[in-house]
Amino acid sequence: MSLGSRVERLPRTPVADAGRHPDLVGRARQLREITALLGHGSADSRALLLSGEPGVGKSALLGEVARVMSAAGARVLSAVGVQFESALAYAGLHQLLLPLNDRIERLEDTHRRVLRSALGYGGDPVPDSLHVSHAVLFLLRRVATERPVFIVVDDLGCFDRASSAVLDFVARRSAGSRIGLLAACRSGAETFLDRAGFTEYELPPLDRDAAVELLGARFPRLTGPARDRVLAQAQGNPLALVELPATLGGPQHHAPADLYDVLPLSPRLRSRHASRVARLPAESRRLLLLLALDDTGDPGVLRAGLRAGSDDPKALTALSAVESDRLITFDDTSRRFVFRHPLMRAAVVEASTLTERCQAHRTLSEIRAQAPERRAWHLGRATLVPDERVAALLEEAGHRAARRGDAAAAVATFTRAAELSPRPADRGRRLTRAAYLAADATGELHAASELLDRARCADPDRTGSLTAATRVLLLLNGGDGDIDMAHRLLVEAIETGSHGYDAGDDALIETLHVLQLVCWSAGRDELWKPFHAALDRLKPAAPPLLAACLDRLTEPLDVSWDAVRRGRRGGHVRRHIDALMHLCLQAFPAGRWEEAETLAAEGLTICEERQYPFSSWYFEYHQALLAAVRGQFEESRSTADRITQWAVPRGVLTAAAFADHARVLAELGAGDDECAYRHAVAISPAGRLAPHAPYALWGCMDLVEAAVHTRRTAEAEAHVRAMREAGVAALSPRLALLVAGSAALVAPDDDAVGCFEQALAVPAAQDWPFDLARIRLAYGERLRRMRFVTEARAQLEAAAEVFERLGARPWADRAAGELRATRRSRTGAKHGSVTLTGQEQEIAVLAASGLTNKQIGERLHLSPRTVGSHLYQLFPKLGIASRAGLRDALASLPGGNAF
Repeated sequence: MSLGSRVERLPRTPVADAGRHPDLVGRARQLREITALLGHGSADSRALLLSGEPGVGKSALLGEVARVMSAAGARVLSAVGVQFESALAYAGLHQLLLPLNDRIERLEDTHRRVLRSALGYGGDPVPDSLHVSHAVLFLLRRVATERPVFIVVDDLGCFDRASSAVLDFVARRSAGSRIGLLAACRSGAETFLDRAGFTEYELPPLDRDAAVELLGARFPRLTGPARDRVLAQAQGNPLALVELPATLGGPQHHAPADLYDVLPLSPRLRSRHASRVARLPAESRRLLLLLALDDTGDPGVLRAGLRAGSDDPKALTALSAVESDRLITFDDTSRRFVFRHPLMRAAVVEASTLTERCQAHRTLSEIRAQAPERRAWHLGRATLVPDERVAALLEEAGHRAARRGDAAAAVATFTRAAELSPRPADRGRRLTRAAYLAADATGELHAASELLDRARCADPDRTGSLTAATRVLLLLNGGDGDIDMAHRLLVEAIETGSHGYDAGDDALIETLHVLQLVCWSAGRDELWKPFHAALDRLKPAAPPLLAACLDRLTEPLDVSWDAVRRGRRGGHVRRHIDALMHLCLQAFPAGRWEEAETLAAEGLTICEERQYPFSSWYFEYHQALLAAVRGQFEESRSTADRITQWAVPRGVLTAAAFADHARVLAELGAGDDECAYRHAVAISPAGRLAPHAPYALWGCMDLVEAAVHTRRTAEAEAHVRAMREAGVAALSPRLALLVAGSAALVAPDDDAVGCFEQALAVPAAQDWPFDLARIRLAYGERLRRMRFVTEARAQLEAAAEVFERLGARPWADRAAGELRATRRSRTGAKHGSVTLTGQEQEIAVLAASGLTNKQIGERLHLSPRTVGSHLYQLFPKLGIASRAGLRDALASLPGGNAF
């Protein structure tokens, strides 16, 4: 077909194709950098070569850059390299210049004839490359005088040699001409272009966050291990992310155990990658299959594989053949073999037969003889009929994987062990273990339910504590979350089980952990009795971790971000969530509120994505706390209300108590001490520390402060006494600070200074900045009332600085108000020869604003009677007889119009 016959053909351009590509998730930075390098079509435009692996999103990015340039006013000329046209001279140039046909016809005769001949429009001989290049540059410069010209070329590796030479010529001479050029090709691809004239930009794969976002947008129902498998296999390649999930059947979207060794390729991906493997020699394919199924890149696997195939005289050259075909490479940093493209591993597996895969797995089981988990897994994949020996090895490997936190691997391994179990009882037991881990660790409720059903089919008579524990986890996270029903199921299973209360029975211990969670969540003393009874009967003794967890929330465990990363890597969602919970609990009192906010948001996302709705309230509680201390009272109250509305019908009273804690801080910040007190005693009554509710200790000083502010002196003193008798201060440094601060709040004036100083001297008190600043604020308020103005200012200024830094707006305002009162206390307010004390003026201003004596007393920590007495003395000083005259009287004072 002649070039002239293609004049009417509409070329496929990156701009036209951009809508067919996934949204440019995670490419904002690259887009900014590329457009900056190109100069936005200005006089300093330059040529840029975009490279990257196949499927990394080069075409989509080219289309978006072209759209941006067009929106900025540039004229975009586009072309796409086509393999079968790569031998046709000027085929690519024909695509580029097609929109400029009318401009070509208006050129002077020499350039017009050269271009028409090159593009196949006339019968003249095709001119030499230099003449064509000059003519193209002349045309583009003329067009660029009207508006910038932007050239976009996709798949440069398939661009013909003649057109490439023209592009190279234009790129080298486009400086100052408002002509920009962006071309894309595969990394390492051979092109006819001299790259020396181009700035090269390597487009990396998407990072994990962007990959998760893209996968979630395209496949929102893909969750858990299936999603993780796609992410791992795609390695950030956008095309792989949108194509691989299409190969999964419905059950595989949820069931981690039913996934393939390597996810199969879609027809589109298969056509791109599998053909390269199919044409390799058999020995090369065998070695690649070992690497693909082992998936570690360990050079020892290849060495052992070469020995295993040493009877083939070509074995020693097979590896060289694979490397020369650019399918794998050796990473000098990791000292591992890696596939050059993330999908090549899948292509290798897909190109193999079942017999070849089984043989490869058997070879790998021998190579991995010293790695029990890997050996068992490879044996399991090589075995196609029930075999108890292999099933037992897999079961032990599953326990190993579970102990190290790799929950997804454990579920898959237990499931494969069940499939290879000849006896129904063993099959049911192993499926139940897989179901429990799926419900408890991975959050795959759909998979857990299916596995439990399969266990019931395999062994209809099977009962036991682990079955009950799995049902409870499904009930809490997937059902209505009824605590009483969950408690009954667990207690019945424990009390009627055949375990003999053996502390070495893993199923019993795990069930007790679930019962403990249920009892803690319920927040009712009576539900703990069966748990303690079972704990006392354990022989020879209860495991230390189970016993220690009883008071695990008195203070957060010392958890690091490593625990979060381990939970992410191993797919152990519950550990991930637990780690986030404790990190939130560490971050908030430590004053790392932005970190706490990030952690809470991540926790809510995990709970939503991985089907753990039962844990969501905990992260909402932290959001309510943060809103309270920042002065976002309505947001805090509405979040707390949402928690309570969810928790109370389900019997999750601990969540309701946590919501009350957020309400206490919100009301203290808002100045409603009466309401704060009511919520505080709902968590734990004044003078009593609720058993099995260590979280009540976090708000002990809140209760005392609210009681003091509402003139409930006896209740405040009783609560301090209860804390001292229970030895709360010895439990942790933070609780020691809260106890000391509470004691200072109730101390009489004669002892107050000493008590507050003791609180400030608590070791490591500075580690809890918000608590310490609140104590300083209370200390400053007391000192001001005792007329120690200078000393009060020191405490108040220190408190105000911390509140400002933390963003605790209500407390910062309160401290600032107290500081203003200290200044008034020193100078007074004069009216003629009459002087008002700072406290008198503050009471007068509040009364003039319409507050009652009781409201003024709550605000200033005075009794209504004391407020009335001050007002009685104020009226004659100001020459008035009632409150009605306060506003005018105060306005007449020097500077008194600011109330």
